[in-house]
Amino acid sequence: MKNLILLTTVLLFLSGVLYSCADLTDSVTDTALGNEVFDNPGAGEQSLAPSYAMMQSMLGAHNWLNNLQGVSSIEQIVPNRGGTDWFDSGRFFEMHQHTWSPQHVTIIDVWGSTAQGIGRAAIAEKTLEDVGASDALKAEARGLKAVYNWWLLDLWDIAFEKSPEDVGTTNLSTVFTGEEAADYLLSELDEIENQLPTVSQVGETRFTQSAAKALKARILINKAVYADRYGDNRTHDTSDMQSVIDYTTELIDDGQFQLENENYFYLFGKENDGNPEVIFSFDQDSRTGGIRNMAYFHASRDRHGSLIHNKTGSDGGALTQEFYDLWEGWRDDPRFFHRYLPDGGTVTDEEFRWNRGVQIGQQYGIIRVPGSAIEYERDENGDLLILPLVDHSRSGDDMIYTREVGLESDNGHVAGTRSLKWDMDRTSPGGSSEINISLFRLGEMYLMRAEANARLGNWDEALSDLNELRDARGARPLLSEELDTFEELEREYIFEMYQEHLTRTVQIRYNSWEDSWRDKTSTDVNKRVFPIPQRAIDAGNGFLTQNRGY
Repeated sequence: MKNLILLTTVLLFLSGVLYSCADLTDSVTDTALGNEVFDNPGAGEQSLAPSYAMMQSMLGAHNWLNNLQGVSSIEQIVPNRGGTDWFDSGRFFEMHQHTWSPQHVTIIDVWGSTAQGIGRAAIAEKTLEDVGASDALKAEARGLKAVYNWWLLDLWDIAFEKSPEDVGTTNLSTVFTGEEAADYLLSELDEIENQLPTVSQVGETRFTQSAAKALKARILINKAVYADRYGDNRTHDTSDMQSVIDYTTELIDDGQFQLENENYFYLFGKENDGNPEVIFSFDQDSRTGGIRNMAYFHASRDRHGSLIHNKTGSDGGALTQEFYDLWEGWRDDPRFFHRYLPDGGTVTDEEFRWNRGVQIGQQYGIIRVPGSAIEYERDENGDLLILPLVDHSRSGDDMIYTREVGLESDNGHVAGTRSLKWDMDRTSPGGSSEINISLFRLGEMYLMRAEANARLGNWDEALSDLNELRDARGARPLLSEELDTFEELEREYIFEMYQEHLTRTVQIRYNSWEDSWRDKTSTDVNKRVFPIPQRAIDAGNGFLTQNRGY
């Protein structure tokens, strides 16, 4: 009997599908190697590359983690545009309405990638042992297993212990669920933390001591959820909350990291490469097909984002009208919207880039010269004309984004406010992206410390942390009466972390997951956990047990 993890690792091991990375501090290049690579001095680092590479679609694709964590939540909706576009066999409808099944394609895709990520990391760990690599590199492989296992735990309530000595054998992985799974991951991270490299040694695109602390804090802030998935009155353990405060304080006071205080949206463009707020990120690279989907998913087909390639948006997703309404009274917050382009007029080539954040109303941008490949309308001085945009590709309507948006009504091609939080890479060839995607950054550490303090009754400390974060973003400080409920604290989470693959997790922890928003009325608590794909259940021949309610 073989479980999915074993099958993944055996297939990879026997087929010799190992991968190389010229310099992991620069990029993860996912290309096949021959066995001679293990004679090279850099074999240890090269063996980690496939583990990192599995994060590309997970984080960068619009229909992977973004679907499970964003479209399933109050954050995003994907209409059947005009009744003809973006239905995608119901994958977004089911996610939005909480009607998914064990056969849902995104659930299958993300489960498979997390399982394969664990398998690849186990292969890397074994390879590193075989070549006599450093403890730091072996710890890094274990750290990557912990990242993939956290996704499994958070989404499916399961974690696998896959030991390097079991790679290529018929030995089964150990399966943990619930609080036991959380404790297993915490113990793994405790064991490896001091062996890991630091950010100053290897950079923020490698799993480091700081990434381990951030992951431990994220597990601990959610531990009460993992211990009681379906209950309504969870108890957040005092010692867990104090540990969250301790780990986040270490990172906040470390000196290596600091909040981005010039422009919040630098964290979601090329400016995030080496940005001191970033603790750990996936290093996208155009050579390996870096994905631009997070930028293009909400943008319209007639919105151009670059002067060197003819790549536009997709007209797929939108923000829910309830998400837009959360910002009522707070729309002067720079995280809501940042203007680069005027509503009409001209800009130089160097000045051109998308307005960022939440987009509503008439949209403006550059317009391609009819019949040309990448030439745009200009004035007599050669500057780019910024003109009202029209949805020429589908409806012919003026590109006026509306608050109202639904799955099957108010579902035209320009319906719904859009998030352009993620920048379109304007300089990478072919429309790929070299914009890194953060897994942990310092802003979240302030949020977690604030929440832990609030759960301990220390609302003044929570207010202080949130106001320090808001000050860095250029937002006005909160008054004490504006932060004295967990609903208000959840709002601050969503303002800071929207479209970063966390909103579902936050809503479940704050007990708003069963709330209603447009075209979503499900109150089924079983939907707090996704079903294990049926094919994995069947392949396991009794090894895996399906989650409740499926």
